[in-house]
Amino acid sequence: MSVETILKTKGSNVFTVRPEHTVAEAAALLTNKKVGVAVVCDAKGKLVGVLSERDIVKGLTQYGKGALEMAVRNVMSSPVVTCGPSDTVKGIMEVMTERRIRHLPVVEKDDLLGIVSIGDAVNFRLHEAQMEMNVLRDFAATR
Repeated sequence: MSVETILKTKGSNVFTVRPEHTVAEAAALLTNKKVGVAVVCDAKGKLVGVLSERDIVKGLTQYGKGALEMAVRNVMSSPVVTCGPSDTVKGIMEVMTERRIRHLPVVEKDDLLGIVSIGDAVNFRLHEAQMEMNVLRDFAATR
């Protein structure tokens, strides 16, 4: 199964911030939207980074309270690890585990299509395993 299948289920809504926004503004967005990451896009909409809760905590540790008034560009993660809509769920789970990241923007030809989280991938795999178990149970019951 592919990333595209996850996006069809969860939708393609992505919360973005600009590199010049303050970390405090971005943190408010994350809190209000109840998400753990925002994608950082420039004025032309080009993906330039991601800002996660972890990035904010790292910024606070490095710069103290002043980090909240700093521009997002100073604490965001960049370059961004991305995936494509045709990537497999298993493949993105491996990337996330190896890189110790929880979110992957989904990009095709420089267009941001959505974002998938490790939770999205795990839920998808659990649902897939449940369906396989049901098919096997039905098959065994008919024999």
